[in-house]
Amino acid sequence: MDFTSLEPLPILVFINLLLIAILLLLSRKGLREPYIFSPWRRFLVILLLFIFCLFSFCDTDWFHYAEMYFNILYVKGFNTPLEDVYTLIADISPNYLVFRTIIWGSAVYLLCLLFRHVRVRGDLLLALFCAIWLIDFGTGRVVVAYTMMYLGGAILMKPIKGKMLLFSWILGFTLLCSSLFFHKTALFGVALVVLAFFPRLLNKRTFALFMMMYPFVLLLVQLLLMQFMNSTVDPNVYNTLSTAGQNHLNKDPTEVGIGYLLYVFFRYLPYYSIAWIAYKVNLYQPEDSNCTEVMEGETDTEIAGSTDLLEKTEVPSEVRFFSRLTLYCVLVSTIFLFDLGANTRTVYIRFMMYGFIPACVVLAWSWQHRFYPRLVRLTFLLGMAGTIYTLLYSFYISYLGVAE
Repeated sequence: MDFTSLEPLPILVFINLLLIAILLLLSRKGLREPYIFSPWRRFLVILLLFIFCLFSFCDTDWFHYAEMYFNILYVKGFNTPLEDVYTLIADISPNYLVFRTIIWGSAVYLLCLLFRHVRVRGDLLLALFCAIWLIDFGTGRVVVAYTMMYLGGAILMKPIKGKMLLFSWILGFTLLCSSLFFHKTALFGVALVVLAFFPRLLNKRTFALFMMMYPFVLLLVQLLLMQFMNSTVDPNVYNTLSTAGQNHLNKDPTEVGIGYLLYVFFRYLPYYSIAWIAYKVNLYQPEDSNCTEVMEGETDTEIAGSTDLLEKTEVPSEVRFFSRLTLYCVLVSTIFLFDLGANTRTVYIRFMMYGFIPACVVLAWSWQHRFYPRLVRLTFLLGMAGTIYTLLYSFYISYLGVAE
């Protein structure tokens, strides 16, 4: 079958819509206490999650990768934008589906290891992930770098139980450093991971100081972008960070309709509410909150905006780590949402995508422990609506493409 001849046909996008619907039905039990699947349900959810990634037709990247795969194999001297590791995988893969199986199979495996490692209900993590972030996970090869660096960071924050501390450190640093070879932008994620290792860098004072300095940061980034765009880069050398960056920044910003604006609203607004929750999670101390007074002495309106924990529980170190990562990712990415004299919309989206795994951990811990429960559920509903809308929007766009 010649995959390069395929386009995102409506029937293919409908397959993704159907898979998401089945996953939502299967994983809904993970959203209710005690947040545990039966073994067969867990296996089926993970299997369907992988199948969705293997056949992620709702985004054109599936077809772009297919074209690059065949060009690597059959076009002599093809200058691929893919990293060397993916060229190697293409060389050893007998067909395109095996190529995707190796990449996304590895990513799903690492993601499951991460969800088992953090001190949050793994099935709750799976349920939230499938409902909100599965589309992003099934899109680009960068997911291997995501899962690798975040698993490494989680192991460094919480060493593997029963293993020597030295072994955990070596494994964590190996995963963190190895992620740099799986995507050109991985340096951004690794830099945020390193910052998140230091909890004292993020407190009320430093956060307030950073927000006051935000306009000056925007100006500095704008100056650096202008200098970067005016620098000399060989356009024929695709497999470099500089060339990839200039290609994105030099794209002409196109007019977008209400459909695309709604897509951006649904897909990225949840990150901002989760960033606020993450900020509160990172600062939360059990001794600072009297849960009985909150539950019995306040009105429903007051409870909606306060901490309403089931019990006075300490936030695990790796959850605090992911809360800092989420906040850093949102703050840095938002810089590129503003008009900086270049088309930085793609940069904004690419960098924001580094936050979806940390955001999932933060949202799941808050859901499990009833931390800002109404805001958490509102964020979940908005994120799930974004998933459904994205698939319907992709179905509509694919229909227009066929109709034309």
